[in-house]
Amino acid sequence: MDGCCISTGKKGKVQRALIHEIRLRTGMVFQEFNFFPHMTVLENVMEGPVTVQKMDKTSAVKVAEMNLERVGMIIKKDEYPNRISGGQKQRVAIARALAMEPKVMLFDEPTSALDPELIGEVLTVMKSLAREGTTMLVVTHEMEFARDVANRVIVIHDGELVEQGAPTELFNHPRNVHTQALLERYRSGKSPQAEV
Repeated sequence: MDGCCISTGKKGKVQRALIHEIRLRTGMVFQEFNFFPHMTVLENVMEGPVTVQKMDKTSAVKVAEMNLERVGMIIKKDEYPNRISGGQKQRVAIARALAMEPKVMLFDEPTSALDPELIGEVLTVMKSLAREGTTMLVVTHEMEFARDVANRVIVIHDGELVEQGAPTELFNHPRNVHTQALLERYRSGKSPQAEV
């Protein structure tokens, strides 16, 4: 990432330092929200900048509020996590990751824990991030989102990469039988069983 290369199997201080550097430049949005329940939305978003980046609290509040505004959640900044919906929690989780000013955002099935009516609000935020040029690596079953937003789509079946390419090519002319079956289920409205 960003010119860094980590060799597998190597150990030592240099390797650990490099991994730590990459972690500092990577934002992660989990399937589960992983909030501190005793902290408000604002406090959850500021925790990373204060604890990891050693940012002063006044600056961290500004960063947290800016990112909550960015995802449409500034109005909920003083609420506790148990007082907001699943879609709102996921948008706060995105703001929390953005507060660390990452070079790349990782999303692990960000809509899988959400009710269907809440999925749209999370995907809208992610589409906005894509338009802004945010680099995102997304594991998703949301085929329409992958088709519309991705620069590159990778299909994984049973833990193996089976096909990759530009969305238009992959969606219009899939070569692999697993990709063809996945897209057939998608087009028929059935739940896809592979990860994209």
